[in-house]
Amino acid sequence: AKDAGTTQALLTEVRELRRAIEGMTVASQRIQITLYALQMQDAAVARAEQAADADRNRCASIEVNRQHTAQAAQQLENASASVTPGLEQAANKDLKERLAEMKANLDMVNSDAEGCRAIEAEASNKLQTERSRLTELQDRIGRLDKALESLANPAK
Repeated sequence: AKDAGTTQALLTEVRELRRAIEGMTVASQRIQITLYALQMQDAAVARAEQAADADRNRCASIEVNRQHTAQAAQQLENASASVTPGLEQAANKDLKERLAEMKANLDMVNSDAEGCRAIEAEASNKLQTERSRLTELQDRIGRLDKALESLANPAK
């Protein structure tokens, strides 16, 4: 009877060990999957940062161009407003044509700047979304780490 009790206790312990090993295997696989997801998300954040930086730089360049074009248009408008009566009619006509071209160019540059700001805002939103996903994965890894720590030290 003593041998049967010992055998039963050993079988119970073996089963518990088996469940513990299976649990650790599943936990290890989950951690590997989460770490892989973390690496992928880290790369997604890096790509989003690069895209946002490129859009920001492109928009800054467009804005500088817009400011220069606006300034040149203003100078032409000032020159056109102060046309002297004695100036040749051809010169006046040329000045007005240049002003019309400059205003059309300014409209186009303003449109480009507006479109760029929309693209820049979209890239910034995407970057924020990717960063949020990265934070969620980091939090998940932290929770998994705490769960594994509590399994490793059940007495605490």
